[in-house]
Amino acid sequence: MTQLVKRQLLYLLKFCVGATLVVWILMQVDREKFVQYFLKLNFFTIALIFILTVISLFIQLQRWKYLVKSNSINVNSTDLIPSFFAGFAFRLMVPGGHAEISKIFLLSGKKKGKVLAFGMEKFFQTYIKIFLILMMLPITFPQYKIYCILAIIVLILVYLFFPRLPILKNLQERKVQNHLLFTNVLIISLAIFSIMAVQYYILLNQVNSISLLDTFHTVIYLWGAGIIPISISGLGIREGLAVYFLKIYGIPAAYAVATSLFLFTLNTIFPALVGIYYIYMKRNYLKEMKDSVRSTRELIHNLRNHK
Repeated sequence: MTQLVKRQLLYLLKFCVGATLVVWILMQVDREKFVQYFLKLNFFTIALIFILTVISLFIQLQRWKYLVKSNSINVNSTDLIPSFFAGFAFRLMVPGGHAEISKIFLLSGKKKGKVLAFGMEKFFQTYIKIFLILMMLPITFPQYKIYCILAIIVLILVYLFFPRLPILKNLQERKVQNHLLFTNVLIISLAIFSIMAVQYYILLNQVNSISLLDTFHTVIYLWGAGIIPISISGLGIREGLAVYFLKIYGIPAAYAVATSLFLFTLNTIFPALVGIYYIYMKRNYLKEMKDSVRSTRELIHNLRNHK
């Protein structure tokens, strides 16, 4: 069985898992309340949530721009927006857990620094999500406090030794202050998380009542749903977590699922549709993508084995 077939089967399996989980969860909730949820949303609320999504996407774009320009010496600024939105589409439509890396092929010029920018983006995102979850777990599950503290210590050590990784020096096109870079990305990522939490807070308070602090507590887990690699972009996992944690604060399961799916559509599906447009418009950039992917994989493999 070829690697391509394996990746396609894995993608199909993840999609089926996510879709099955969503369908199963919808079958368990009050479908009348699920429909009522959307009927209760007024135009002002939807418009406000949409504006917050635009702000979040703008901040995410600035993070991508900052990482690319910090690690690559030749960047065409006009390529950044198509590359950014294409990342959403690649994440959903191309088989393989690292499909989003395909967005670097919509950036002209040398790819080495851009591969590093993408790697840093994924590393920092995952690191921050795991760190926040570990900070929150002892509050939710006090019995796991000692394990969380040990895991946090390990994460801090990973952060301290991260700039010393040989692969960074081999991929860097310019000198980078990695700790400063991480700090800036941390601040940007926390801003993105805060906007998502506010979106949940506004929507949930249209149909029920929940404090901002409790919303932040819940959204930390929902934000980290994509870390669990058994579905596409955490689909189904996030909805299940929403039902579990929001139930603690008296939010009906139907409202929890509806809010999660609504924001997933707004924050992920719509940008992916924009990304499909850019992929089509920039399709000439992707003609040599297959050979470039192979070359990039070989480059990364060689760098990992570099002594």
